[in-house]
Amino acid sequence: MSRPVFMKRLATSLHARLILWLLALLGTVWVALWTNTWGTAVDTATRDVDQRLRITATLLLSLYTGQTPANVSGGLPTALPPVGSTLLKMPAGMGWETPVNFEVVSFEHGLVTRTPDFPTAARDASVGFNNRDIGDRRWRIFTLDDPRQGLVSRVAVQQSIGSDRANTLRDDFAWPLIWLLPVFALLAVFSVWSGLAPLRRIERAIDTQDPLAPRPMGINRDRVPMELRRLVDTLDHLMHRVGEVLTRQRAFTAGAGHELRTPLAGCRSQLQVAQRSREDESRQRALDKALHTLDHMSSLVDQLLTLARVDPAASELDTRPLEFGRLVRRLVAERQDAAASDGVELALKTPEDISLPIEGNVPLMETLVSNLLDNAIRFSPTGATVQVHLEPQGDRACLRIRDQGPGIHSAELDHLFDPFFSSQSHGKGSNGLGLAIVQAVAKAHGGEAKALQPEHGGAAIIVYLPLTRR
Repeated sequence: MSRPVFMKRLATSLHARLILWLLALLGTVWVALWTNTWGTAVDTATRDVDQRLRITATLLLSLYTGQTPANVSGGLPTALPPVGSTLLKMPAGMGWETPVNFEVVSFEHGLVTRTPDFPTAARDASVGFNNRDIGDRRWRIFTLDDPRQGLVSRVAVQQSIGSDRANTLRDDFAWPLIWLLPVFALLAVFSVWSGLAPLRRIERAIDTQDPLAPRPMGINRDRVPMELRRLVDTLDHLMHRVGEVLTRQRAFTAGAGHELRTPLAGCRSQLQVAQRSREDESRQRALDKALHTLDHMSSLVDQLLTLARVDPAASELDTRPLEFGRLVRRLVAERQDAAASDGVELALKTPEDISLPIEGNVPLMETLVSNLLDNAIRFSPTGATVQVHLEPQGDRACLRIRDQGPGIHSAELDHLFDPFFSSQSHGKGSNGLGLAIVQAVAKAHGGEAKALQPEHGGAAIIVYLPLTRR
């Protein structure tokens, strides 16, 4: 059963997720504010009514303090209404919306004054606040006594006054929260949409990329939030690297096609010569040339396979601990005779007891050192000396091989390790894969290779490899 479109959108859209969570958070806060305001309105109304009852009772005691029995039994001051008058009302400044019912009683002479609607059943209320159900009404009564003057004042209001006050407070404070809810929702949507605008700019920049010619996205870092600047830098760096990979791939494909097409054409022509030749000697000479060409092609294919093996996109290398110093000494010793036949001397300048432990793939490490030695021997003139230095430098092993050949032009240093690069000073003695394999193997093991121009001529290739911590 397929999920609804909304659920699919929620599962895949960052906008929908953030809006939903933000609305849920705002809704929770709104409910908490509404509940708190609703309860606070009731408490505030109750406290307000009680405070007014207290003030009214105190005011009444103050007004009737000092009245003599004659005054009580006879006429009261004109400022005070007589007992039973229906005109008794508290001043409007007290905040009462309806007349207040009260009575004042003397300990010695009894009733002093009372409003007509004061509930007589409330006369037995104790000092302080009391709630009484009298008839079909519920009353809030406050009793205050003054033992020094011998007076007691009671003030009573119906509970509906407190309810009306609470409703007024809710109208003033609680109900506006209802209008804030849709405002919160709109602000949440706008905030999420605005906050994720940089992601949409990055999306558009990536969408406009040419797969065959990637380039930096060109997004101004100052307009990107701090949390996304590293992402923008990473994507720009990735685009730059992809562009370099594509450039190297095109150059590699063109070089490989050229290097394979030339010997294939030569091999084909030699086989055609052997096919047409009627002389055994001529036929054999053509077949020997074709075999030599096939050997060259086999060596080239092996080198291409080696490059593919150490490609960063290939599977992880099978490595094990090995002593790099022992490996270099063995390979130098194995090539002493071949170098001597070419009139070149191999001079290993490293202590016998140096081991330099590394983590590496043995066949690839052998290919790296062999290519460096073969390259130095090939381009060194007769009577020259190839110097091999091996030493630790910090946490890296440093292998330096220096020849006495024609050297390297400064403009070629940056391209010397490119596949199929042919140095003008070295001529056509190499297919340009030897040093490319050296660099690829070194990087696959966490190291790097560099080329230098020594002051006294020749060329120096340096390889750095990380040492294994013991």
